[in-house]
Amino acid sequence: MMSTTAKSIIFLAIAYAVTWAIVITGWSMGLHEQSPQTAVLLLGISMVGPTVAALICAFAFEKGQRVKALGLGGRWSWWWMVAWLAPIALAAGSVALTLALSDRTYVDIGTSAAAAAEAQGQDLSQVPPFVLSTAFIIGMSIVVGGLVNWLILTFTEELGWRGYLHHLWRPAGFWRASLGTGLVWGFWHAPMIYLVGHNYPDPNDRLMGVGLFVIFCMLLSPLMTLIRDRTNSVWSAGLFHGMFNALGGLTIAAISNPTFPWNGIVGIGGYLALAIGLLVVAALRPHKAATV
Repeated sequence: MMSTTAKSIIFLAIAYAVTWAIVITGWSMGLHEQSPQTAVLLLGISMVGPTVAALICAFAFEKGQRVKALGLGGRWSWWWMVAWLAPIALAAGSVALTLALSDRTYVDIGTSAAAAAEAQGQDLSQVPPFVLSTAFIIGMSIVVGGLVNWLILTFTEELGWRGYLHHLWRPAGFWRASLGTGLVWGFWHAPMIYLVGHNYPDPNDRLMGVGLFVIFCMLLSPLMTLIRDRTNSVWSAGLFHGMFNALGGLTIAAISNPTFPWNGIVGIGGYLALAIGLLVVAALRPHKAATV
């Protein structure tokens, strides 16, 4: 029987190889420079690496327990509501902390969205006013954006990280599994950040951004592991991740001059919000959560 270490190495090798190959190939072809939409599409396609790796490894090594190994089971509990609401709290907290601790000021999200659309040459004269209202944008992000991202991120990143890798590493203990997953998950983003500018568009910030984002993912990972434990399902992690990504852009739109190091959820305010979240996780005694 193949060891957990060997399975982990194979899984990570495939996940990294698929994603990094897509990003590097797209970057070498200049796809990220064609348009913002093309850059987003490139990053979206590259995210399939963990799921490709998870499916290959589950079918190759987990005969008789493939559904369990991928985390596709689960049970209903109020922790599903936590998976939906916690990203909202983190996003709001990051904005509040940024406004409190920096010289940035609040910007109406609707006004910010209209300005961004006009900067891209879009004609907004026929757009109903309510579409560009802050309430509508936040509502659509929470409901539609979150649900769409839920499906996308469950079947790209999370089937790997909180699915198969969780199955392999969770028996080693909550904190080892969480921080270890955060480490490899964060570094997996390296070519997206350094070459394409994901979350750190300024070329001068990108190398530092690689290291900072590893820390970011290590801060975020324990909360996702706890939710995954309490629901016994990768779907809940996908819901959390989908909501988190759907709201990330709003944390930038809501503040003036959202540049590093006060760039929304991935800026200082976001790190502080995640640190508070980490303290909450620790207080909940996550080692008591059911293992899978």
